[in-house]
Amino acid sequence: MTRTFPTGLAAASLIFAASSSADDLKIARTAVLNGTLPSSTNWQVDIQQGGSAAWISTGVVLPGRGIPITLRMDGLPGEAAFRFRRIDTAATLTPTLGAPAWHLSGTTAAEQPLAIQSSPDLNLWTPRELAYSGLDGRYVCALDALSAPRGFFRAQAPAVGIRDASAASHTPLPNYEGAAGFGPIYDDMPQLFKDGFVGALDPAEYHRDGKNAAAAGECYELAGPHGRTTVMITDTTTAPAGTVDAGRSFFDLGPNGFKVLSGGTTDGGFTAGVRLVPAPVTGNLKLFVVPGSNPYYTQLRPYNYRAGVDKVELLNNGATTWIDLPRTPFNTFVFQATTTPLAFPVAVRVTSRFGEVVTFPSIPSMADSQKITGSAQFTTFPDLAPVPEHRLRPVYHDAFTSVPGDIWSSGAYGGAAILAADGSLAYSGSASFRISSFANFAGVTFSNYPGFARPGNGMLKIVISSAAAIPAGQVGMWIHGSNTVGGPQVISPYVLLPALTSGWQVIRLPLEASGAPPIIWGFGISANTSGSLPNVWLDEMEFEVR
Repeated sequence: MTRTFPTGLAAASLIFAASSSADDLKIARTAVLNGTLPSSTNWQVDIQQGGSAAWISTGVVLPGRGIPITLRMDGLPGEAAFRFRRIDTAATLTPTLGAPAWHLSGTTAAEQPLAIQSSPDLNLWTPRELAYSGLDGRYVCALDALSAPRGFFRAQAPAVGIRDASAASHTPLPNYEGAAGFGPIYDDMPQLFKDGFVGALDPAEYHRDGKNAAAAGECYELAGPHGRTTVMITDTTTAPAGTVDAGRSFFDLGPNGFKVLSGGTTDGGFTAGVRLVPAPVTGNLKLFVVPGSNPYYTQLRPYNYRAGVDKVELLNNGATTWIDLPRTPFNTFVFQATTTPLAFPVAVRVTSRFGEVVTFPSIPSMADSQKITGSAQFTTFPDLAPVPEHRLRPVYHDAFTSVPGDIWSSGAYGGAAILAADGSLAYSGSASFRISSFANFAGVTFSNYPGFARPGNGMLKIVISSAAAIPAGQVGMWIHGSNTVGGPQVISPYVLLPALTSGWQVIRLPLEASGAPPIIWGFGISANTSGSLPNVWLDEMEFEVR
């Protein structure tokens, strides 16, 4: 479906090939609110649709910090009126409106990552980002202002080729060590290999489809919590539980690549989005003759290839039948004579994982450690998967997210008691998180290891209910983290919540406008009274990336 929405001199269109009649995605205007909220005050955003309609709360809350803020209301009608209303009084402030922005929102029949692209003319499409749905099944994705008089957006579903992975820090061995065997040709390898941007895969993926060393020399782009980089696969490693056995990939990364993704640390783990990419090689495909070879037993190791190698074949002088050379787990292709030894000149042909063939037509001899340069390089590579993004998983839905590299946990203080999975009440799913003995400024902190960069236009969302009414201002929240990776803890201003009831309320805390630190470690909720509060339940806790 295609929809066009003019905005003065610019127009935006969404083109989406629906995979089901239940798909419902659209582009709409976003209201951009500007204002300065006085320090030590607490506010919620109200919406009014139609000049005489009642004002209702959007569920967005934020603290006053005495500085100008800009707040995008993505996912809500851009033509509506908005206001800031004090949580603990009836005072209101009318924001000034910034230039209208755009957002994509809606649902699809099957929840899946959407690949967002833009184009000035419907011919050349440029990848922009990936969009993931929230726990409510809705996509809300902020779209940047258009730079041309007319532009178009396209959402493709599903975004194929994206892998979800956990990553750990590789034992800092020299680059030349590894099952792929590239050490003896270190000086002739691509620069990223020399720079230590290497990694290891678990055996199931390294020996893909049961083919020995199938992933050796391939390159993958990874997007981690603090950066993006490309690594070459040079080794294999054992994957920890909860990764490959749970349908996830596992990468053991060299220190240099790991630091780019982690923000500078060299140990620990994190999750990453991953896609296969062409290896950044220069020149033609090459062969290395492994030492110890002779006319009756010869080992060849291809290298400097743009796409992974699937097979190597050899043709003896005067022969008409190509010999398919078996591949060892250590990335060598072996000629072993049964009757006839090598008869020079020989021809060798190498087939990529995508079926392209490069031939070495006439090799007059083979000596130990000889490097042989072919006449061509692989050029065939399928359309790349969308640029990977680091995905923020939900904090809590029935249970805390707990995958290797992305683990959420909770801790009570001040006498509060918690039940991590209370099956007696849930907003969605089968359980919620219960806080009891909620009194005298007690509270709960929710922490993530290893933390993540604050997402642009992001929101912290919680769904909250109480056993009995709690007046406005008696429960509050904050976000904690640091200004830099590994820096000292920083805590955002405390924001008081509106009145709570036994009904479920969706609360959203805009991260940047609320003063959340650039690196987020977690958040907390506490009683803001010396008295006792009724039980409180939380559900569908997540950081929304918009």
